[in-house]
Amino acid sequence: MTFFVCAFIADCIYYTIDWSSIETIKLPYAAGLSTHICLSGYSLKILFQKQLYRKFSYLSAHILLILVLIGMFRGLFAVDGYFGYKGWMLCSQCALSFVMLYAFGNPTTTCSCLRMWNWYVFPVFILFFAWVTEPDYIALQIPIIIYFYILFIGLTTHNKWAVFIILCGLVLTLVSIENRTGVIKAMGSLLMYSTLWLPAAFRKIANFVLHFFFYLLAIVLVILGLTGTFNVFHAFRGDTPSEITVNMSDPSEIDYEIQSELTADTRTFLYEDVIASAIVEDYVLFGRSVGRGNTLLSGAFADAEKLTGNERLMNEVQMLNIFTWMGIVGVIAYSLLYFQASCLGLFYSKNKYVPIIACAIAFHWALAWMEEAAMFKITDLALFLMMGICFSPQFRKMSDQEFRIWFRSCFTPGQDFSPYDILKRIKMYSVIKVFGIKG
Repeated sequence: MTFFVCAFIADCIYYTIDWSSIETIKLPYAAGLSTHICLSGYSLKILFQKQLYRKFSYLSAHILLILVLIGMFRGLFAVDGYFGYKGWMLCSQCALSFVMLYAFGNPTTTCSCLRMWNWYVFPVFILFFAWVTEPDYIALQIPIIIYFYILFIGLTTHNKWAVFIILCGLVLTLVSIENRTGVIKAMGSLLMYSTLWLPAAFRKIANFVLHFFFYLLAIVLVILGLTGTFNVFHAFRGDTPSEITVNMSDPSEIDYEIQSELTADTRTFLYEDVIASAIVEDYVLFGRSVGRGNTLLSGAFADAEKLTGNERLMNEVQMLNIFTWMGIVGVIAYSLLYFQASCLGLFYSKNKYVPIIACAIAFHWALAWMEEAAMFKITDLALFLMMGICFSPQFRKMSDQEFRIWFRSCFTPGQDFSPYDILKRIKMYSVIKVFGIKG
C-alpha cells in the first residue's frame, strides 16, 4: 500500500511539473512512464491477489481489460520506428489507466492517497500552478474544480467550509471562462451536490433522474449528430460570435494576446476525421489497435505525431480515441464500465453519498463524448477513484456515519491510525466479543 501511495503521489507531481511553462524543470518521458507502469502493475496485482476476477460485480472491468490487452498486443505489431513505439507506449498507458479502480476499491488505500494529497501535495500544487501556469489553465488544473467530485460528498461534514469551497470553485471557473468544459464540470457538480439537501425520498428520485438523464442526453445528441439532424456544437453559435481576449506569455517572456471564441465548434471536424478514417481504413468494428491513430483526411493538423501515414495519435475526445483504438466493440465495453459502476453505486448503496458519486460517473460519460481524452493524469485518477468507490462493496455497505468518518480520515495528518482505522478495529472487536473468538 505504501508503494502504491508513493507511486500515486509521484504521478501527481510528474503531471504538475509536465504542465509547467518552465522547460528546465520538466522531467524526462521515462519518469512519467515508470510511475504509470508501477500504478498499473500494482492495480493488476490487487486484481489477482484479492481474487477480484471472480467477482461478478467487476465483470465490465474484466471484459474491458481483456479487450485492451488484445488491442495492445495488436498495436505492438502494427507500429514501427521510434515515434511509433513511443506512441504505442503512450496509448497503452492511457487505455490501461482504468485498472486503477481495482486498487481504489480499498478504503484504506484510497484514504492514504487522499490524505497524502490533501496535506502535502495539494498546497504545493496550488502554489506551483499559481507560479508557472497561465490563467487559461487554472480552471481545469487547479484541483478545487477536480475536487468538486470528492469534496461535495463531504460538504455536509464540513458545513462551515461549504460556502468557501463553492465560492472558490466558482471564482476559479470565472477566471478562465473560456475553458468551457471547466464551467460545465463546476455547474454539474453544484447540481449534483444540491440533491444532498433534499429529503431522503426526493433525493433518491433526483439522483435516479440525473443519473439516467446524463446517459440519455449523450446518446440522443450523438445519434442526432451522426445522422445530421442536430449538431449540438453548432446550436449555441449566434450571428455575432462571442470572443474574449487572454493575455499570455511564453518562456521568452514575450507578452501577447489571443482571441478565443467561446462558441467556436472545435469538435465536429474531429468526429468527421475519425469516422471517415475508420470507414476508409476499414477498422470500424474492432479499431486500428492501441498505438495507432486516425488518418488525417481534413488536413486540420498538418504535422500530426511524426507518424507514418499522416496519423494523429490522440484526439481531445475520449470516446473518439477509444473508437480509433478498439472500434465500436471498445466503445461499448468502455461505456458498460461507466454504466455498471454508476448503477452499482446508485442502486446498491446503503449511504446517501455513493449515489451522488454514481451520478458524477454518468456525468463524466456524457462529457467523454466531447472532452476528457483518456490519459494518465490527475483528472483521470479522480474519475477512477470514484469508479473504485462505486465498484467496492466496502464503500457501498457503509452507513452515512461510517462514510463521513472515512471521509474525515482523508483530511487527518499522516498518522498510524486514522479515525476510519479506529472504527474498523472497534467493529472487529465487537464481532470478536459477541462470538467469543479467542487469539
